[in-house]
Amino acid sequence: MRGSTKLFTIFGIDIELHFTWWFVFILLSWSLSATFFPHYFPEQTKEMYWMMGITASLLLFVSVLLHELSHSLVAQAKKIKVKSITLFFFGGVAGITKEEMKPSTELQMALAGPFFSIFLGVVFFLINRLNVNFFLTAISFYLYQLNFILAIFNMIPGYPLDGGRAFRAILYWYYKDLKKATRIAVAGGKLFASFLIILGVFALISGTGAGLWFIFLGGFLYFIANASYEQVVLKDVLEDIKVKELMQKKFVSLSPEMEFSKFIRKYVNNDEDVFVVKGKSFTGLLDLERVGRLPDKMRDVVKLKQISMPLHQIKSLKMDDDAYVAFRKFAENRLNVIPVVEKGKLLGLVSRKKIMHRLVWEMKFGKLDGMRSKIKRKRK
Repeated sequence: MRGSTKLFTIFGIDIELHFTWWFVFILLSWSLSATFFPHYFPEQTKEMYWMMGITASLLLFVSVLLHELSHSLVAQAKKIKVKSITLFFFGGVAGITKEEMKPSTELQMALAGPFFSIFLGVVFFLINRLNVNFFLTAISFYLYQLNFILAIFNMIPGYPLDGGRAFRAILYWYYKDLKKATRIAVAGGKLFASFLIILGVFALISGTGAGLWFIFLGGFLYFIANASYEQVVLKDVLEDIKVKELMQKKFVSLSPEMEFSKFIRKYVNNDEDVFVVKGKSFTGLLDLERVGRLPDKMRDVVKLKQISMPLHQIKSLKMDDDAYVAFRKFAENRLNVIPVVEKGKLLGLVSRKKIMHRLVWEMKFGKLDGMRSKIKRKRK
């Protein structure tokens, strides 16, 4: 995910940290050190409160990571590949390759997180009751409450919360329609998010500092809920369109040994941004958006193959792939054009522009669904 930094890999899953985590981490550490711990554990030094606030914030992050890992491990047990987990602090987004799954599988995945948070809450509660030392008692006092709150909060039946995912799984089982199930679950998620925002505004007006957290959480949930439904609609439309329908079979093929200056002079009026660079020992793509500004002297020296991306480094498409697979690979490759390759041979190109044009056409007019149905009936 853009804006994320990879931390490490565990169980074959890349753990990434979104840049927004730092904002919440600093704000939470300050809030705990300035208000929470001084209220419940008075007469300590400012340094001690800051140490407690930072430690509690980091351990809360670990709790959230374990919560998200429990979802992913259940997915892996169901033979669903999980590429990564991007953490935002109070939650995360898993990079799951298989988006449509059995309702029973999604239900188990959704419930795994809250159940593990309850387990962590019990562990921290027992540590707190042991009262080993002041520092550990204070930290566990905060963490057992937060893990219980995290479990209860996530069980609210509004998408994208775990309870909302469980609710969607039940709706999907009942309606046999993922889009309809997602629309209903997302409506619940938006309603709850709006409630949090309104609650936060009233809290701020009344002088309660927690209002900022409610507004932040509500806005985040509303955005994710809306994006989740758009993703399902996007998949529903694009998965019926094959790559071969959109593939550009004719393209300009440039010599890998061509100087960049010669290329500029020859194709300055060409409206393409991506070119195929192909020779006996090299095949790749020249994406002008990825080429930095070259000094005039360098343009006569640099060959196209030196600034092109080799074909073997690009996650290419196959003829039978659908447009949704292509859409995902645009993000993975960070390219606007993806090559279509079969048995090592370049057959054509698919552009993001072509797919977006087709998507707008389908969403606005919806004519091609009926046309495809008629074609299928004639073939039968």
